[in-house]
Amino acid sequence: MSKVRAGKRRRQERGEGCASGILFNTGAGQHILKNPLVVNSIIEKAALRRTDVILEVGPGTGNLTVKMLEKVKKVIACEIDPRLVGELQKRVQGMSLANKLEIRVGDVLKTDLPFFDACVANLPYQISSPFVFKLLLHRPFFRCAILMFQREFALRLVAKPGTKLYCRLSINTQLLARVDHLMKVGKNNFRPPPKVESSVVRIEPKNPPPPVNFQEIPENFKIAEKIQAVLENTGYSEKRARSMDIDDFISLLHGFNAEGIHFS
Repeated sequence: MSKVRAGKRRRQERGEGCASGILFNTGAGQHILKNPLVVNSIIEKAALRRTDVILEVGPGTGNLTVKMLEKVKKVIACEIDPRLVGELQKRVQGMSLANKLEIRVGDVLKTDLPFFDACVANLPYQISSPFVFKLLLHRPFFRCAILMFQREFALRLVAKPGTKLYCRLSINTQLLARVDHLMKVGKNNFRPPPKVESSVVRIEPKNPPPPVNFQEIPENFKIAEKIQAVLENTGYSEKRARSMDIDDFISLLHGFNAEGIHFS
């Protein structure tokens, strides 16, 4: 085997892709959105305003970032990889738009989110679930989020009661937000291409949020008996969770709250 082929194989085994002199760590979700048509479509669907402050997570080399800078007041880009931070800084260096970009280096899940009007991101898929709920619990409310997810995750977000993909993720997200599937994005639109297909989803927080008390469950009482009693009193003891819609869950949560059971 030639040295070139052996080197290529080693890179693939490490889960890395190489382009423009950068080794992209696909194990950390580094798949750069390269198709300008997809970039423009995402920006169009975000309905950005000149006065907007935009939060972007995982800007990569800045294909989406630069386009947004042309349309908004400010972009706050959160990037954990110092190499990609350097690439983004070099890309905007000397541009008149550079002063509209703020780069934050670090793990977005471990830091407080800044104020922003909308979130637009080609999200590292490994942080999809925790980031969605970090967003939905963020205050003050933001207008919307336009996010790229792994296709299966996106379909679970928007799944309807009674369908195969309807699950706890669907319920928890739809309880706090309106979620819409916007478009499919094939794997060849990324560099390096991921192993899975992707989708873009729009998340709009419910403002005001549902009137449910999210507190910790009290200690020192028989939880199983309490739960069964609430299910029977609310008429949901014979219903399967997969068939219940958001109104059903809110009604059930009110039943729990009335009995002193709250959820965090």
